[in-house]
Amino acid sequence: MASHHLHTLPACLAALFILAGPAAAHDLWVEREGRLHTLLFGHQHSGHAGTGRLEYPPEQVKRMACFNGAGREMPAEPGRTYPVTLRGECAATWFLTSSGYWSKTPYGTRNLPKTEAGGAVLASWLSVESVKRLDAWGEPLARPLTRELEIVTLANPLGLKVGDKLRLAVYRDGCPAEGVTVAYFGHPRGVTGADGQVNIRLREPGYQLIQASLDLPLTDGKADKAVHATALVFEVPR
Repeated sequence: MASHHLHTLPACLAALFILAGPAAAHDLWVEREGRLHTLLFGHQHSGHAGTGRLEYPPEQVKRMACFNGAGREMPAEPGRTYPVTLRGECAATWFLTSSGYWSKTPYGTRNLPKTEAGGAVLASWLSVESVKRLDAWGEPLARPLTRELEIVTLANPLGLKVGDKLRLAVYRDGCPAEGVTVAYFGHPRGVTGADGQVNIRLREPGYQLIQASLDLPLTDGKADKAVHATALVFEVPR
């Protein structure tokens, strides 16, 4: 599971064309205990029906990284069994996962590309999900750390309280992503503008979960689109 760091961002010379999608129907989040950061999956935070925590195959975790407050990737020890962990002195941790290709058929949804699903395929997609957790702050963290879909806070969110407003930006490939719906604990709260930015107001103390997703067309013949979902998690004082 190789890590990935965005050292330089491309010039955003053209608009990023996207089809905005809803937030994921489940949660991907990171819990921290000391230097240990644990990736978890389920329905614990967003209020959707279902089991609080679900086991996932560890091979679905494709990349992970630990960043310091200067936005530089730091050495960290990855775990390779469920639940996947990353151990290190991290201001921010980031995990990228994929459950692969999915095809919806008249007989159900199968975890296969449309070229292997058989019969009439009604819809097909590649699922890609990421999550970033903030535990400390530095001004460089107000910029994207990766080229994946990523939610960025434009100022330090860690000292905020219930009722405070938070300015966010959503990026993809280092460029602002316009027209993306941003959800707070699974409930849509705003749509990003041309600068990729949106405001949300914190309504819960403690643990925070902010999500966004978008669909991008695929041309690999295996699916019609790639569904990218991302989450930002952090904690504020209770």
